[in-house]
Amino acid sequence: MPTYPKIKPTYNLQFPIRVPDDVLVELGEFTGNFWSDSLAQEPFVIEAIRNYINPPPPPAQEPAVTTETGYQWKQVFLPEGTRLRASFGREPYFATVVGAEIKYEGHTVSPSCFANLHGSGNRNAWKAIWLRLPGSNEWLLADVCRSARKAAIARLHEGGAQADSRPAEGERAPAPPPSARHLPASQTWPRTAAGQTGP
Repeated sequence: MPTYPKIKPTYNLQFPIRVPDDVLVELGEFTGNFWSDSLAQEPFVIEAIRNYINPPPPPAQEPAVTTETGYQWKQVFLPEGTRLRASFGREPYFATVVGAEIKYEGHTVSPSCFANLHGSGNRNAWKAIWLRLPGSNEWLLADVCRSARKAAIARLHEGGAQADSRPAEGERAPAPPPSARHLPASQTWPRTAAGQTGP
């Protein structure tokens, strides 16, 4: 009995899916297209969905190298070898932390300068730049790295405040003041008929 190859069914489905406002704005900043230009954004949305369903195999991970050299961007330290990525008009461009500087095509740039190399020049670098740290395969939005760093600093301060409030070793915490309701009846003052404490 002859066998026939399976024919992949074709669909002509059109079903709207709501995307949160902040995601649309971030997608527009990432692709360099205006967020409401659905035709321009469509291929990026399709690619993202297909990559989510069928993720590509991860490349061989580079060994992490411990270094004290890098670029200090406010609260976030970028070790030497960190890659920076931004995009404009669907075209990504990259920079690398070399020593204590960010280098783009041989030129030293600041994060704000790198984020605004193309376009109107008013993009927020924290929300336009993606980072890939040495030894990592993941690209993280710079603003996410900053938020995580701020949270870690806050935890350090909270831990120090709690340590300062604890008594030193060998010391005892002061006892709370006694309350009349916890004293024996023989140690409480008798009350007069008017409800005041007697002599």
